[in-house]
Amino acid sequence: MSLPQAVLRLSTDVLADINDDERLAFAYAHGPALSGFGEDAELVCVWETDAVPAEASTEATHLTVARFQAHLDALDAGRGWQLPGDEALHVIACFAEGTLLADDSELGSKARAEVTEFPQALADASREAVAGEVESLAKRLGDAEDPWELAETLTGGLHRAYVALFAAGGYFFPGRENRASFVERYLLGDEVPEAEAAVWAAAQAPLPERAEALPAAWRALARTVLDNC
Repeated sequence: MSLPQAVLRLSTDVLADINDDERLAFAYAHGPALSGFGEDAELVCVWETDAVPAEASTEATHLTVARFQAHLDALDAGRGWQLPGDEALHVIACFAEGTLLADDSELGSKARAEVTEFPQALADASREAVAGEVESLAKRLGDAEDPWELAETLTGGLHRAYVALFAAGGYFFPGRENRASFVERYLLGDEVPEAEAAVWAAAQAPLPERAEALPAAWRALARTVLDNC
């Protein structure tokens, strides 16, 4: 299968100028063009150096091998996934969904082999987190009057719920964008997206109604996730 146009451009216009650098361990592309949900793609270069070279192209994202491996190790130990902004989960999920474009060191192939064996510690930790916070999070949602607090609580809880759902299927949660399409792609069922929709509907209800409806909707979503784990 031929690569999407956006990936070909990165390979010929950006990576071609970098690939001869012996310090480059491997490079990969990821993004909507490869996932089938858009036309954009991003190039990630991983360097076998103590720090990213100062002259590294601004048209790519750059990591050192040590940092990349630290992300792998964190997820393997069941860490680095709890918050939407956690870099470990983001980096490794993108790598798992992406495609290698350069790998003279063969470290990229080694990492690819590692991510094919999903870390059981991540699956266990994410399921336990969702199970352990059902009531405390339901109470926070019911008590929240400040819109920012409500949004933060919902965003974090939903993130952990989807991490657990994907982990139960042996996948790294790729993030909130296109999550329903990824759920469909991986045959994870439509129960969780439907339960999420009910949560958002309850969150938009007037305050007196929301204080009762939202905790109930959250409990229903959590039960749905746990039943699918």
